[in-house]
Amino acid sequence: MKADRASSMVWMAVGLLSIYGSFQLGLGTLGEPGSGFLSFLAGSFICLMALIVFIQSFLQGKGFQVKISTLWKGIRWYRSALVGLLLLVYILVLEWIGFLLTTFLIVLAMVKGVERLSWGKALLISISASAVCYLVFDKLLKAALPRGLLGF
Repeated sequence: MKADRASSMVWMAVGLLSIYGSFQLGLGTLGEPGSGFLSFLAGSFICLMALIVFIQSFLQGKGFQVKISTLWKGIRWYRSALVGLLLLVYILVLEWIGFLLTTFLIVLAMVKGVERLSWGKALLISISASAVCYLVFDKLLKAALPRGLLGF
């Protein structure tokens, strides 16, 4: 099976699941959208794009089609696995350590460990990202963020 056809079928399934879940949440009306309205639009868009890719896979010439096995050659999985692991750690320790410190440490681990930036750049990016996120969510949007052990 060609890669475009296989991937479009997977994305079609994702879109249909999103649409199904949207109906479970309730769509509401255009004037008063329900909690499933945006996920319905997103699922519909995903299905539309998947359908376009699926149809194009039949219309393209033979030279443009790629087999699925060739898509995975040369992929370095450790970076994706490390980011996934760091996000899991973030979820697990967020309540305990607190938003500001956890965000700083995870961003630092990502830019230093995954992107391999210098310590100066990594610290600058981590401090900036944490501060901006804190200001936006805590001060501007008044979201209730976990304070953690240190109280901030």
